[in-house]
Amino acid sequence: MFRSENLSMTYNNFTSWKSEPVERTPDISVVIPAYNEAQRIVPTIAAIAAHLSSSPNRAGESFEIIVSDDGSTDGTVAVVRLLGLRNVRILEPGVNRGKGAAVAAGVLAATGRHILVSDADLSTPIDHVDRMLDVARSGVPVVIGSRGMDAATEANKSSLRRLCSTTLRWLTGKVLGSEICDTQCGFKLFEQSAAQEIFTSLRSVDFSFDIEALWLAHTLDYEVVELPVSWFDAPGSKVRPVRAAGMFLMQLARLRFAPPSTASRAPAGSRFGVITALPPSPTTLNEYGFHLTRHLAAVEETDEVIAFHEDGEALTPAGVRGVESWKFNSAFTPIRLIRAVRREQPDAVLFNIHFTAFGNNKVAAGLGLLTPALMRLAGIPTVVLLHNLVDTVDLQAAGFGSHSVIERALRVIGTALTRIVLRADRVVTTMPNYVDILRDSYGAENVYLTPHGSFDVTPFHGSEPADGGRRILAFGKFGTYKRLEGLLDAYRALVADPNFSDVELVIGGTDSPNAAGYLAGVEATAHDLPGVSFLGYVDEEDVEPLFESSSVVVFPYTSTTGSSGPLHQAGAFGRPVIVPEVGDFVGLLEDEGFKGVVFDPASTDSLFAALSTVLSDSQLRAEHGAINHAAANSLPLADIAHWHHHHLAQAGAS
Repeated sequence: MFRSENLSMTYNNFTSWKSEPVERTPDISVVIPAYNEAQRIVPTIAAIAAHLSSSPNRAGESFEIIVSDDGSTDGTVAVVRLLGLRNVRILEPGVNRGKGAAVAAGVLAATGRHILVSDADLSTPIDHVDRMLDVARSGVPVVIGSRGMDAATEANKSSLRRLCSTTLRWLTGKVLGSEICDTQCGFKLFEQSAAQEIFTSLRSVDFSFDIEALWLAHTLDYEVVELPVSWFDAPGSKVRPVRAAGMFLMQLARLRFAPPSTASRAPAGSRFGVITALPPSPTTLNEYGFHLTRHLAAVEETDEVIAFHEDGEALTPAGVRGVESWKFNSAFTPIRLIRAVRREQPDAVLFNIHFTAFGNNKVAAGLGLLTPALMRLAGIPTVVLLHNLVDTVDLQAAGFGSHSVIERALRVIGTALTRIVLRADRVVTTMPNYVDILRDSYGAENVYLTPHGSFDVTPFHGSEPADGGRRILAFGKFGTYKRLEGLLDAYRALVADPNFSDVELVIGGTDSPNAAGYLAGVEATAHDLPGVSFLGYVDEEDVEPLFESSSVVVFPYTSTTGSSGPLHQAGAFGRPVIVPEVGDFVGLLEDEGFKGVVFDPASTDSLFAALSTVLSDSQLRAEHGAINHAAANSLPLADIAHWHHHHLAQAGAS
C-alpha cells in the first residue's frame, strides 16, 4: 500500500522532470528506437518517466528520454511532440534506415552518464534497469538483459520465434566463441564513453546490429555482464522471425570472415583542414569557423587543424594553423584552395559554408560551391558542413533575385549547385528538415545531421544585467533579411510609454556582405531616439559581456537561412529571446528546446507587444533564460566537434 507522502513525492518529481530543464549530463539517458509506434509510444514514455521519477533506488537522479524515430509514417513523432515533455528529445531523420541506425543515432546523441537502450514495446519492464544500474556503477561498462539465462522468463512467445532464438543463440556461440546467452534482447545499458566508442564504429543498420555492438564491445576490451530479465512478446512486433534470422546469419558470417575494423574511429595523428571564414572577416560564419576549428583542434585524437581562410588578417585559435587560401568574390577561389590543400596534404577537409560563403557576386559564389566536388575529384577526402539550402531561402529577402523570373532562374541554378555539393564524400547539415529535403528531393544517401552547437559551456549567472538595467540587444549581420526598421519603430513606441522610459537598445554587428552601407543609413534615421547604441563589429572577447549586459535578445528577421549562431549565444549566456514566427526559427526552438516569445515579422505592433511582455515580466525573463541556458549547454560545440571528427575520419578512411 502506498503512503500519501510517497505519492506526493512521485508526482512532484515527475512534474519537475517534465517541465524543468534536465542537467547537461543526466544520470541516465533512455534511448527508444521507434518505427510506427504511435499506438504505444505514449504508454512507454509514461512508464519510463513514472518509474525513474518514483523508484526509491533512483531518488534524486536525473534522466532524459530520447525517441529516435526511424522514418515513421503513422504520426509517431507528432504524438510525442504533443506530450510537451521538456526532457523528451526526438530525433527525426525523416527516412527509414533500420533499427540499428536509429539506435546508433540515439546513443550518439545521448548525454547521460549511462545510456539505456529499450524497445518501444517495453517487452522488458523498465524496473529491470535498477539492478542493471547497480551493476554498471560497480564499474561494468556494458550490462545487457538476457532471456537465455536460467532465471529469465519469457511469455507469449510464438513457437517459431522461440525456435529461431534458440538456434541463433547456439550458432552465435559456435561461430564467434561467444559466452553470451542472448545477444538480441532489446534492453541494454552502456556507460557513456563505452557507448560512444562502440556505436561510432557500428556499421549494421538493421535488426542484427546487437550482435555487432557486442562483438565490438569484446574487441574493444569492454567487460559485458548479462542479467536475467522477464520478457513479454508484445503484439505488433516489427520483427519478422524468418527475415530477421536471415539477417542475423549474414551478420554472423560478416563478423566471422570480414570483421569490422574499429579503426573507423579517427586514428591518433589525424590532420584535418577546415575551409572557413575567420574573424574579423565581414563574411558570415566567421565566428562559427573560429569556434569550430578551436574545438576540433581540442579533440584528443587530432594532431593538427589547418584553417584555410580568406586573405588578410585572421584570428586563429590556439592550436590551429592559418593559411591564406581564398578571396571573397574571386573567381579563382577553387584553384587557389585546391593548390593550398594539396600543398598542406591534410587527411581530410571540412567546408564550413553556405550558399554565399564565397561571394555575393553570383558567379564567384557559384564557382566557390564547385570546390568540394573538384577537391574530391582531385582525390582529397571532403566533408561539407552546409548551413543553408537554396530550397528554403527567401532569395529576395536575402539580397538575391529582385524579380520573380530572376528568382526562378536562381533556384534552378541553386538546385544544380546543391547536386554538385552533394558530390562531396559527406554532407552534414544543422537542421533536421534539411536532411529530409536532401534525402527526399535529391536522393542523397551521404547526408547526416550534426547540430549547430553552442560555442562554449558557460555557467548560469542569471538572466538580468548586473547593473539592473533593461537593455534590448540585436546582434548579427544586418541589411538583407535581418532588418532593423521595424525594431526601431517598436522601440520608439516603447520608450514613449513611461513604464519603459529607462529601456535601452543596443545593436551589435556589421552589414551583411549583400547590404553594404545599411547600418550607416539606419543609424542616421535613429539619431533622435534616446538610448540607442550602434556598436559595429564586436571583438570576440567582448561578446560575452555584451550578451550578459542585455535583458532580452531580439531577432528582427523577415526570414531565415538555417540555424542561428546568435540564438545559441543568447542561450549560452542565459538570455530570454524574442523571435519571428518564421518556419526555420520556430522549428529550431522546438527541435533544440529553446523558449522564446514569438512575434509576427510583418507587424510592428506585434514586436512592440512582445517587447512589452518580456521587459515587464522579470519572472518570465528568469524562466526563459534558464530554459535557454539549459538548451544551449546540452549541445556544446565541444561535443559536436567529435561528430565532425568522426565524419572527417570516415571520409579519410573511405
